[in-house]
Formats: sequence, structure tokens, C-alpha cells
Amino acid sequence: MKSTRELIHLETSEKEEIVNITREVMKVVSGSGIGEGLALVYPMHTSSAVYVSDSDTSLTEDLRDVLAALVPEEGRYRHNETDHKRNATSHLKAALCGHHVVLPVTEGRLDLGTYQTIYYAEFDGTRPKEVLVKIIGE
Repeated sequence: MKSTRELIHLETSEKEEIVNITREVMKVVSGSGIGEGLALVYPMHTSSAVYVSDSDTSLTEDLRDVLAALVPEEGRYRHNETDHKRNATSHLKAALCGHHVVLPVTEGRLDLGTYQTIYYAEFDGTRPKEVLVKIIGE
């Protein structure tokens, strides 16, 4: 079995931003030399998430609205009392989205459905971030 590892470097311009990273992940997979296997897409930060959803960008806005309702900025969070960054909402939103995804690789390409899109959700942004893509297989 072979494996490969590559980092995707991102820097968001807003504190909260959802970015389509499908093309970047596809590029890593196609350059890996692995024909059949699995691709782990894993953000290297606890205040961000990777998820798969429909390519319709209105869902991105809906997700932001739902997360804002579930985890309001003005809420009282214990983490904000113990951590100087006071970014509890960032960590909670990331946890609700799911941290990472594992995707099938078939014939050297991501095996995604017609509308499936890979998103990086940043909840504590405006600084450099990294997403690990680890591919294992044959």
C-alpha cells in the first residue's frame, strides 16, 4: 500500500468563511499516483471543519444562518473564560460541522457524486491555515 501527504494552504479574509476546496483536493489526488484508495481531508485546526455538501451556494448561507442561531456570539461560554482568544463559538461551530471527511478514490480520481462539493469552513480566520490531504491505497 502507498500513501502520500500534502498540505493545502489557505488564508481567509473574514473571521468566518466557507471555501470550496474541491479543485485543490482533486489536484492532490490526481498527482498522488494512487489509483484506488481513500483520501482523508483534515483541517489542521480545531476552529475549522471540512464537509461535503451540494454545490448550491445558497446552502452555504443557510448553514451560516443555522450555526449563528445555534451558537450565538453573545452566548456565555466557559471556554471564553479560560482561553485568551475567546473563540468558543469558533470551536463549537467547527464541531457541529464535523471535523474532516474521508472520500473514495477510484481510477486516480475523487469518486464524488454529481453535485457533491468539498468545503473548508473557517470560524476563526484571517490568518494562514492548512488542510492536510492524506491519500492511501494502491
